[in-house]
Amino acid sequence: MAESQWISVTASVEEVQKALAGTSKSLNSIQRQTIAVIARGTVKAIKQGIKESVGKRTGELLKCYGYRIRRDGSRGSVYPRGSSGSHIFPKAFIQNYGHEGPTARASSWKILPKAFIQKGEKYASGSDYMRELQSLVDKNLKKYWG
Repeated sequence: MAESQWISVTASVEEVQKALAGTSKSLNSIQRQTIAVIARGTVKAIKQGIKESVGKRTGELLKCYGYRIRRDGSRGSVYPRGSSGSHIFPKAFIQNYGHEGPTARASSWKILPKAFIQKGEKYASGSDYMRELQSLVDKNLKKYWG
């Protein structure tokens, strides 16, 4: 069974909340900003994986990945979104996981998997985004405490 093309991002924001405890920032705002940093980095990692594996600098596949944060700030999603009438979901799935065409006669073909979604998952599950979160905290502290 194939995996989903969506990456769900959830994070514990307790450390960021402790650092911003003296400010007027709400927990919802802190959560949204923290998850947005992680989701933005995940999209960047996916796009870098596409550039490395496919080799193109432009194209629908490279432009389609984006993210959305829930209003309550509890979760962010990274997903491919195509233009109107686009078939980007099957295209992204086939490019990422590969596909083998009909095996009869000489008409067989194969698309090798590129695994760019896994680069985004690796980024989201790692701690590469901690530097960006620290700069977010520093920026907010400077804004509130001069």
